[in-house]
Amino acid sequence: MDRNLVLALVLSVLIIVVFQLYMQAVSPPPAKKAPAKKEAVQPPKPTQAREAVEPGAPPSGPPQAELEPGKTREVPVAAVTEAKEVKVTVDSPLYEAVLSSRGGRIISFKLKNYLINLNGGAPVNLYDPQGPDTGGPTIMLTRADETLNDAGLPYQCLSEQNSISLKEAGAKKSITFKTTTSAGLTLTKTYTFFADRYAVDFSYSMTNDTQESRNYLVSLPWSKVYKGEGNDQFAWNSAEILLNGELKDYYFKDIRGDEEPSGKIQWGGLGDAYFFTALVFQDRPAHKVTLFKPKGDGVAQMWLRYGSLDLPPGKPVDLNLVVYLGPKERAALAEAGHDLSRALYYSNYVLLDVMSEYLMKFLRITHNGFQASSIKVPGTGNWGLDIIILTVLIKILFIPLTHTSMKSMKRMQEIQPEIAKLREKFGNDKQALNKATMDLFKQYKVNPLGGCWPMFLQLPVFIALYQTLSYAIELRHAYFLCVPSIFLCIKDLSAPDPYYITPILMGGSMVLQQWMTPTTGDPMQKKMMLLMPVVFTYLFLTFPSGLVIYWLVSNILSIGQQLITNKLPQ
Repeated sequence: MDRNLVLALVLSVLIIVVFQLYMQAVSPPPAKKAPAKKEAVQPPKPTQAREAVEPGAPPSGPPQAELEPGKTREVPVAAVTEAKEVKVTVDSPLYEAVLSSRGGRIISFKLKNYLINLNGGAPVNLYDPQGPDTGGPTIMLTRADETLNDAGLPYQCLSEQNSISLKEAGAKKSITFKTTTSAGLTLTKTYTFFADRYAVDFSYSMTNDTQESRNYLVSLPWSKVYKGEGNDQFAWNSAEILLNGELKDYYFKDIRGDEEPSGKIQWGGLGDAYFFTALVFQDRPAHKVTLFKPKGDGVAQMWLRYGSLDLPPGKPVDLNLVVYLGPKERAALAEAGHDLSRALYYSNYVLLDVMSEYLMKFLRITHNGFQASSIKVPGTGNWGLDIIILTVLIKILFIPLTHTSMKSMKRMQEIQPEIAKLREKFGNDKQALNKATMDLFKQYKVNPLGGCWPMFLQLPVFIALYQTLSYAIELRHAYFLCVPSIFLCIKDLSAPDPYYITPILMGGSMVLQQWMTPTTGDPMQKKMMLLMPVVFTYLFLTFPSGLVIYWLVSNILSIGQQLITNKLPQ
């Protein structure tokens, strides 16, 4: 058997196997961590921990004290008008938010267009009401031995309505909470909700009611429910920070607890493959983020360090932020502004990320349609059909290369008698046999590896499409077709085919394609060629069904091209 052909086959299988093992081992991809200057510090302790002062701002008073998340010494609060918790519901076409007077926080945020389960049920809630308390935003003020975390403070709701409806496009509504502490601080939180976007304007006002100036170090704890990666290879749970204009990612499973990226923090957030919650600083950037190693309490948390803030007597000091609570969807993130669209990417490798982005742009065009001059070209409205159209386009682009490859393989079959004569002539003289064989290839203009080039060159496209299908929220729970009578149902193009129909069809198409492909006549090579469909079918059982559709359609088109090539004169 021709060793070069065997080598090509082994390499082809090896690439797919290694790719599958790689994706299972490192998905989500390795974090983008840039070296940063860090102080030699110890992890926070219950009674003493590190606190940073804004660069250029002088420290105020003795070293500051702070506590671990959830273990703050709250400053006593003066009596407020309300004693009972009041909840306010905000309903819009995109979401349903619930705010509580306890801490003046958002404690529920349901995304109406995204369901938890494929077959219906409740919408995705970015604050799990059945899980640990992760409501926010909260603020932590620290000076000397005084630490105030407002998460549990009783605020007074100044809104006259407990149920607010935002149904009209462009509608917005502000809700204000207010409290006063016995330490002489009046704290006011104001949220402005919009009917047609996931971003919420948020302002935090602090008034020093005493006669002395005060200086506080300001931190904003930010948390989300995190129960580990489990068996979800597309989980991608991470802290994402826009630091000095660059996106930095820290995956929860890799956080050690001593990471403190510092610089100009425009925004910081916590998310997974499909959803994202973030705090955006409008007036001035924060200067540091403290990342905490997730513990067994089911919470991932980070502290956004705003820095030192002076509170003169009787003069309100405001912090203006934006809270993003929504999907990692291109249009939604762009609508929120502040470079939040940087949070959406498909791979840490630039080439794959760029390819995935363009593949997704093409799929969006075919799905939604486009305007050509005065003509409106409608879209398919079906992501499965969009993948098929993409496959056809890629196949058309590869026609010249594939045609040349098929012709080379056909010529390889034709010169097999000549190769057999060379083997008889040179016997065990392998060096002479290899030289004579290569001369024969040059004479007939045959490339022994020509049949493998289309697969190698399409591999980056294959991986980029894999990334796209795994992390594009448009394809989450994206329906393709369902024929219950024959158990052919694809309701989620980002998940494996539950009935394994498409992987089996893909394997069958590979068998047919190889049966039609010219071979050298070597019995061992034929067995190896028949083994490849078995290996591929097994691997594709766990691949997103959209990716299997891509490969299946590509095989079918290759079969048609092979039929045409076999009939053409050489």
